[in-house]
Amino acid sequence: MLTDPQPFLLSTPSWDNGLLEPGELTDRLKTYQRLGAHVGACDFAQALLRVRTTDRAAAEAAAERAAVLGTPEGRRLADWLRTGGLTGTVLHRTVTDQTTPVIRSGEITALHMFPLAFRELGSPALGSHHRCWCAATAAVQQTHWPALLPEHPELIALRLIQHVLPCAQYPEKDPDVCSVLPLLAQSPGASGPATSLVVAGGLSVQRQEDRIAAVDALLLLAAQKKLDPGALATDLGALMLIGIVTPSRLAESLGTAASTGAYRTVWTVLRDALPPLLSKDLSPAESRGLGELLTVAAECAERTGARGEIPGLDPIADRRGSSRLVSQARRLRAALAGT
Repeated sequence: MLTDPQPFLLSTPSWDNGLLEPGELTDRLKTYQRLGAHVGACDFAQALLRVRTTDRAAAEAAAERAAVLGTPEGRRLADWLRTGGLTGTVLHRTVTDQTTPVIRSGEITALHMFPLAFRELGSPALGSHHRCWCAATAAVQQTHWPALLPEHPELIALRLIQHVLPCAQYPEKDPDVCSVLPLLAQSPGASGPATSLVVAGGLSVQRQEDRIAAVDALLLLAAQKKLDPGALATDLGALMLIGIVTPSRLAESLGTAASTGAYRTVWTVLRDALPPLLSKDLSPAESRGLGELLTVAAECAERTGARGEIPGLDPIADRRGSSRLVSQARRLRAALAGT
């Protein structure tokens, strides 16, 4: 920077979500060529990770222009755009100990030729509430992560899991840890199992401000039709069984989401998340929380006209007494029966 300063950064995003338009990057490389400026290896690598590849018409047009430049960077950009950029980023959800959800990523060979600082992103990674590789830990740093890989939010979500899930039990571990989740939800790339798991954990962290951020992420995903309610329900059920998600905090979060008008979204999540909890032996605190969760579910069912049966609901609704748990189980059963 001191001996050979750059006229500007190639990797500066075109949009606040981190995306860099391919035509704009090609124009910048052309300006560098005209000025005889040196292209920084890390700057160019970051530009490649940000450049939009999903708009195939724009990518092909920019690739043709980049190839004409005749520079190594121009040829590399052209190849990158033509082959679709960072490919091979499939993540898989598995379970350990029969219940604990884990997200795994394989090796991403496209990053082998990147500068050393970027290659770790291509290494196989494991995301769970126990461990996950991650270099930066402060929440203020994490808010910048989605803009580093705007078309691949799953790689960011994978590296957030270790930070978010433990905050359900240890709020002091990483304050404001969920502030990144709405930004992650707005990433233009596709969401998947890592995003689902990290949002599920965020809905039950101890700090209310973080839970609200997770609710915002949930609503943003739903608005963009990027939310998989079944996957989120599966993750919530699994996290409740191992004590990371508590019914009371989840009820507060989903109640907040429903109060914005997202009754159908919340219902589709609760419909599949409730059965594992209904069949679990609950502590008194969990029973109170389940009563609160059933209150949210009953209101959503009433407002959406949902019908059907929830496995495990009848035995609770048939109990004697008038506790909140029992009364709300009856209310939900009546709503689902249309009575």
